[in-house]
Amino acid sequence: MAYRFRLKDDTVAGAARRIAREQIGGAIGAIEGKDAAVAVHEVRKCCKKMRALVRLVRPVFPDYAQENADFRDIARALSGSRDVKVLLDTIDLLTQGAPEAAKTGLFAPLRRQLARDQAQQAPKGMASTHLDEARKRLEKALERSKDWSLQGEGWDALGGGLRRILRKARKAERAVHSEPSAANYHELRKLMKYHWYHTRLLVPLWPATMRPCAAELSRLADMLGLHHDICVLEEWLGAMPPSTERFDAVEAMLALARERRKQLERDIAPLVARSLAEKPQARVDHWGALWAIWRREAADEGA
Repeated sequence: MAYRFRLKDDTVAGAARRIAREQIGGAIGAIEGKDAAVAVHEVRKCCKKMRALVRLVRPVFPDYAQENADFRDIARALSGSRDVKVLLDTIDLLTQGAPEAAKTGLFAPLRRQLARDQAQQAPKGMASTHLDEARKRLEKALERSKDWSLQGEGWDALGGGLRRILRKARKAERAVHSEPSAANYHELRKLMKYHWYHTRLLVPLWPATMRPCAAELSRLADMLGLHHDICVLEEWLGAMPPSTERFDAVEAMLALARERRKQLERDIAPLVARSLAEKPQARVDHWGALWAIWRREAADEGA
């Protein structure tokens, strides 16, 4: 179930249908398993991959708007069941080096508040209800994907979507330099993740160079993801009602969060710059040439 194009794919449309079948089928299989947390993770991951796929073929895909919106909404409906867990995981990460007494004492009020939030946001049985709805919507998406068609073929079907994301990513990079806000970093994170998925899809064009590139983009996606989680934690802490019990914990956690976020921003900047150093059209032309060479391999093998 590798997330990539294959030499044996006869057409880009056929490859898109195959990838959809594999990814959506895998997500439905996860829902049918017994672990709800795993299912939520797999469904959300599937939706991200599918949105990246349809964005890659967006200029030639008449059904783009419907499919993108549907996968977005499926993932969004499951987000509440993991938001509190992300906050708890982020607190754990930020306090890894703290004394045990601080984890169980100083920061205990924050954990108690999150436990209350979790109970309110995810009543017993709610995750199962959301997953049942997700399964129904994924089954419909799977049926629709069997009829997907594109108004273009070969690199003509892919270059425009790749260029669009790269241009938007460079614009987002400039916005972060001008104003390093949580919103601007969030936009950059989404776009760099799309580019990571696009690179994964195209790794077979030249595995020796594309696979390391995909690995670096994966590392960047993780860093931007942690940056986003820290921003969400800072927002949650800032919105908490004043409390004598929580005051020291909030102030200490905010200090840890800000320190880690600033370090991440210093580490993220050169990775983004390297990833986007090549102008969008130059990269599209470069990868388009690799695509042509790769497809000739298929023709030679079939001769």
